[in-house]
Amino acid sequence: MKIAHISDTHLGYTQYRLSERKKDFFLAFEKAVDRIIEERIDIVIHTGDLFETHQPDMVTLSQCIGILQKLKNAGIEFITITGNHDRVLRKGTIPPHKILEELGLLKLVDPYGVLKMGDLFIAGFRYLPKRMIQQLKASFFEKLQEEVDKSKYSILMFHQGIGQYLPHEESFEMEIFDLPQGFKYYAGGHIHVFVKEKLYNGIFSYAGSTEFRSKKEVLSGRRGFNIFDFKTNELKRIEIEGLRSFELLKVSEDKDDIKEKLKELSQRIECYEIPPVVLIDYVYKTTEPEVFKVIFQEIERRALYLKINKKRVTEETIEIESEKGKSFSEFLTDFLKEKNYGETVIKLAEEVIESQTEHVEDILKDYVKKEVGKDWEEIEKYLQESF
Repeated sequence: MKIAHISDTHLGYTQYRLSERKKDFFLAFEKAVDRIIEERIDIVIHTGDLFETHQPDMVTLSQCIGILQKLKNAGIEFITITGNHDRVLRKGTIPPHKILEELGLLKLVDPYGVLKMGDLFIAGFRYLPKRMIQQLKASFFEKLQEEVDKSKYSILMFHQGIGQYLPHEESFEMEIFDLPQGFKYYAGGHIHVFVKEKLYNGIFSYAGSTEFRSKKEVLSGRRGFNIFDFKTNELKRIEIEGLRSFELLKVSEDKDDIKEKLKELSQRIECYEIPPVVLIDYVYKTTEPEVFKVIFQEIERRALYLKINKKRVTEETIEIESEKGKSFSEFLTDFLKEKNYGETVIKLAEEVIESQTEHVEDILKDYVKKEVGKDWEEIEKYLQESF
């Protein structure tokens, strides 16, 4: 049995507010699906953020239906969970995946659950904030062991940030050994770069994204998906070809002949059949980027999109940057302690800082709920009626 593991397709994302970039994300997904069909895959698993939002526009939904129909026509099942972008938080709403499930185009595991498909056992859970992981371990993970042990093939699907794969300044939801034991394949989403390693007696992998959303992802240089063969326990990485290129350039007034480097870049991108995205880091002390306005205009004309990140270096900024100090969260904690705020407020502030924007409302609601106790039901009822 061979499965394809794909993730973080972010369909509908209009990067840089350009319709061309929205098309690029669809093209990447469609190319992946075409390759999956060519490879005669048995099942596709998608580990979250199929869409950029839980309310995709009708064009996005329609185009997704068309691509998933290809898989259905080829007799290939599509199993998915929701990620932090396309999950729903409000009561009474459903993710777009439910519509696709009713059309017979996919199977959704949400918020967590299991599927049995012949010899294959699949367990999955959607994106959850850090504060809910311990609860999930007690209510879900502990019940999986018996089923995993008696299954010939097994997959665990998740959309979480694992601590060791994120820089220390970024938030993460769980550690790798929080994951339950016994699965043959651990399929991760949320982190947009490819990762592969052994975990327990299985293989752990982030499939990465199918299209770049950030400079960090461009630096990784890999857009694609995985194919895992249960018979051989081997994972094959498939890189998606024919996508739009990104050009990264960093120039510094102290080190480089800026004019020459910009000319070389302009000549290089002129050779592209598909206009690339160009991202330039311009570091200077005295020479403003406007000095090279003509060359920048030339690059902009040849590229799909040009972004220039300007950074003026002064003695003051050099001192600040050279200081090996604390993270923002640590600075905030120290500040609150100096102001004699209580431990409860400090812990709440730390949790808010470490969480993603869309989870702040839930965190604050939980805090208020604990503080007001039995009066919470009346407050929640009032809020629902008011808004």
